[in-house]
Amino acid sequence: MVRIVVVLVAALLAVGLGAVQIASSAAYGDLAARGSLPAVLHAADPALLRPLLGDAGARAAAAIHDGDLAGAERLLGTLPDDARTADLRGQIAQARGERDAAIAHYVRAGDVTRAQALIDGIVTTDPARALADQQLLVAALRDDPGAGEVTGQAWWRLGQLQAAQGERDPAGRTAAGRDAETSYERALALAPNEETYLLAAGYQSLANGDRAAATRWYVRAAEVVPNSADAFAGLAWTAALAGDCPHARANADRARALRAQQGSTVRDPREDPVGGPALTRCST
Repeated sequence: MVRIVVVLVAALLAVGLGAVQIASSAAYGDLAARGSLPAVLHAADPALLRPLLGDAGARAAAAIHDGDLAGAERLLGTLPDDARTADLRGQIAQARGERDAAIAHYVRAGDVTRAQALIDGIVTTDPARALADQQLLVAALRDDPGAGEVTGQAWWRLGQLQAAQGERDPAGRTAAGRDAETSYERALALAPNEETYLLAAGYQSLANGDRAAATRWYVRAAEVVPNSADAFAGLAWTAALAGDCPHARANADRARALRAQQGSTVRDPREDPVGGPALTRCST
């Protein structure tokens, strides 16, 4: 009999804890896109789980999920001005269409995912503002020892935006190129085997006229990913620029073979504006 009672109590506790977890997950609303049970229950009846939502922050998140932005703001007024509150304020600002304010809050909160999405959304329409916002995001993450992976991604994205700025501003292209190369190197310091960062650093070094650095990055990329067509295309360019046409042709052939094998439609290495002319001379 005692054993049965213990089992029943344990079952009730499990159900109770499960309900709290469901409520907590629903409150934040982030699971809605995945069609989760908490989000479904919350969407069907927002008041159903409200008694289990927990502290003011959780209730504010639920209010944002429900579209009650004024109610969420009132709840946030009772909370400390910390990263969690900043993130919720960012969600409120975003829901109101206040993009700049939302990014500022997300940057302060260290919410890279939401901040980066908003920054990427204006790269075409306002590239200068996107670059400035990306710099703020990197600065916010720089001193966070627990944000290594996302900080690396933020540095890499900053490098892309700096390189694009150089393309738009010929007078400042040299300085922008150096800044971009430094940003890629910062990303690689955090993730030294990331192919994307290695290729970006290699190409930027090539564009900056630093063939030795470009060769180093492309060699490393080929070591990390032996079937990287882009790495071998880079090695073809660096060899061609060094006047080593046999190796340039061999690496270009390897790059083309890998791309054909992978079904890639990327253009021929000879068509690249930076390394293509030298490779073309080696091919004729």
